[in-house]
Amino acid sequence: MFLFSVLASLFAFTSPTCGYQMSWENWNSNLQNRVNELDSPTTQPHIIFILVDDQGFRDVGYHGSEIKTPTLDRLAAQGVKLENYYVQPLCSPSRSQLMTGRYVYPTV
Repeated sequence: MFLFSVLASLFAFTSPTCGYQMSWENWNSNLQNRVNELDSPTTQPHIIFILVDDQGFRDVGYHGSEIKTPTLDRLAAQGVKLENYYVQPLCSPSRSQLMTGRYVYPTV
């Protein structure tokens, strides 16, 4: 009789815990499936990043230059142009802040 009561109490103690564990695993797997769906885009974005060193404002055709740059003009017309950008005294911090989107001084 003692063994029966010990087994019954053990079953009563572990039963809710196992149920909780199974529901947690189901919830966790459903969450992981949802995260995987959101992380896998249906199409990849098409990004072209052009970085030119020591180029003046009027060195490209779309700014009224004498230099003909038809491909860059077409890209500028269909894409995004960075027209106003403040640089650092050295080129490395300016490049890193342009590529990462983080301003140099607060992130050093």
